[in-house]
Amino acid sequence: MRSRITSRDGVNSVRSFFEHHGCRFQEVDQQQDIGKDAYVDLVDKAGITPLCVALQIKAGASYRKKNGEYLIPLADHTELWRRSTVPVFGIVHDPVDNKLRWVDLTGYLRAHPEQITGSVPVSAGRILDELSLHGTFTGSVRAYGPRGTSDLVLNLLALDPFQTGAVYDAWALSRSEPKYLLILRRFIMDLQPEPLRRTIWLLSHVGSHPNIFWTKENWIAPDIQKQLLPSFRWSPEELVHMIRAVDHRDYGPGTLGECLDVLLYEDPSIVDKIHIAIPLLLKDQDHTQAVRAATLALTHAQDQQQQFDLLVSQYPELREHEWFQDIAVSLQESTERLSLY
Repeated sequence: MRSRITSRDGVNSVRSFFEHHGCRFQEVDQQQDIGKDAYVDLVDKAGITPLCVALQIKAGASYRKKNGEYLIPLADHTELWRRSTVPVFGIVHDPVDNKLRWVDLTGYLRAHPEQITGSVPVSAGRILDELSLHGTFTGSVRAYGPRGTSDLVLNLLALDPFQTGAVYDAWALSRSEPKYLLILRRFIMDLQPEPLRRTIWLLSHVGSHPNIFWTKENWIAPDIQKQLLPSFRWSPEELVHMIRAVDHRDYGPGTLGECLDVLLYEDPSIVDKIHIAIPLLLKDQDHTQAVRAATLALTHAQDQQQQFDLLVSQYPELREHEWFQDIAVSLQESTERLSLY
């Protein structure tokens, strides 16, 4: 419990520092251990810049060595930090002197390609303050140069944890340039279940999501939305892939199922495409996801009773599922539209 408090204090201290100096600090969901606790968009005199850096934040006396120097353990993040699309910097918060110390983890690991275990040293004298932020820290980020898309593509085609890390990299970089989320959207079929679930959640921020608490960290600028939304036209195979990734019980306000629904509403032909997806899902031994797809077709259809009759006619096996039987009763007994929310 105490270690969690110390860790939280460290993240809060780092957030406070960057936000105090006008940077945009975007924390990563702590349920996703991708070796990146946050992303920071750096600033110059003109405001927010395209310079983005990922942070691994450590806090507490356990990261201070006996000689007064500091360290960041590699754990199992070595290759992820070394290959990251967005450079990963480490920050150690020492609660004794309340100072932040930093190191370029990606740069260090690329300079030491043989290292796979152990830790990365952090100099006690490398303190992060206003002077170093606008000097050596920003200079080290800038040294990575213009970011291309090759590293992102390679990581999206790799196995986890590289895929999940690349998903968050694309999200962070898209705040300045939409092409990164466009790449992520186009790689839907190549994503494993967990990275795909993260992608559905992140992409739903681009659509008209009614149950997201909007902040400066997750808000997507209208001009970027305008470029991304036309890409939300889904093939039946993509629909099958996404529906299978979402737990059939995970539908309702604020759920991952609702995030998927937000993406579907952007496609004007979505009902017809779901009809092509349903027989693909009926090939599964468990027909629950096929029933979920049929439910989505119903909720997106203009005439729900007509849609229900069509579904029963085309896919009679749906009638055997208890869930679909309950839907039939709901349609008969209610004068209101069937809704998942």
